[in-house]
Amino acid sequence: QFSPRNAQAWALKGFLLSARNQWDEANQAFQKAIELDPALSNGWLGRGLIKIRVGDKAGGREDLQTAAALEPNRSILRSYLGKAFEHDGDDANTGRELTLARHLDSSDPTPWFYSALILRQQLRYNEAIADLEKSAALNDNRQVYRSRFLLDQDQAVRSASLATIYRNAGL
Repeated sequence: QFSPRNAQAWALKGFLLSARNQWDEANQAFQKAIELDPALSNGWLGRGLIKIRVGDKAGGREDLQTAAALEPNRSILRSYLGKAFEHDGDDANTGRELTLARHLDSSDPTPWFYSALILRQQLRYNEAIADLEKSAALNDNRQVYRSRFLLDQDQAVRSASLATIYRNAGL
């Protein structure tokens, strides 16, 4: 309201709306952020995640690629891009992006989590367990960015995924 041309504020509004599952409104907010500042990676990230959420995987991946190109050293962007490549069955780019994300920020649990999910789908349970345990150990490193409630939700998802892998492995 006080700063209608602040692109980052529009991106933040988009993330808040998407947290409420208001996809159309969130998409409009991210679009506005991109119009105001085409170099703002958070606008592209948000719009890409919304596109993937509503079924436009190719369009979402393209937006995530733009976000990663704008900020190539940001781990979380590389993690999301790796996951988008995984949706396309592009194993080479998936692995490259997740490895790059791990090198860019060794304390980010996201690339380890996505890697574990992919390894589980490939029935590579031992590797999936190792990556998921690493992700769980790093979970609290995101407390600067996420509330305790959301961190606990993240940990619950990791624990449930770990239980599923153990069950599938017959353990």
